Amino acid sequence: MKLVTVLALAGGLAAAPLIAAGAAAALPVATCDGAGCVPGVPHNASLGAPCIGGTRYVFGLDASGNTYICDALNQWVQSKPLIGVRTMSAPCDNDKGMMQSPDGLPMSCKNGGWMEDFDTIFYSKAI
Repeated sequence: MKLVTVLALAGGLAAAPLIAAGAAAALPVATCDGAGCVPGVPHNASLGAPCIGGTRYVFGLDASGNTYICDALNQWVQSKPLIGVRTMSAPCDNDKGMMQSPDGLPMSCKNGGWMEDFDTIFYSKAI
């Protein structure tokens, strides 16, 4: 009986750091500058090629660094350049690019803040 108790305690103590480390690794990137630090972005996108659509983690880059977004027809279409990660409503003064929120939403600069922008996904003109 004592052996079972000792093994149970040892197993619990060994597992605790693993659980804590797993939770820390799952935190999304809050901010970053540049397309290279944006999580969930495939680097093999090409105009008109198939992709897995949705409303989160929809950006892709090609080998030259051009930005694409996966539209509602599940194909890559041209997008404004992906310029990093910001939180929703973070201040902005740049309408030349797009950001991704920490939880994967596409955003544009609107009225001085980064806001959701699904226009390219749902209203793009596919080739």
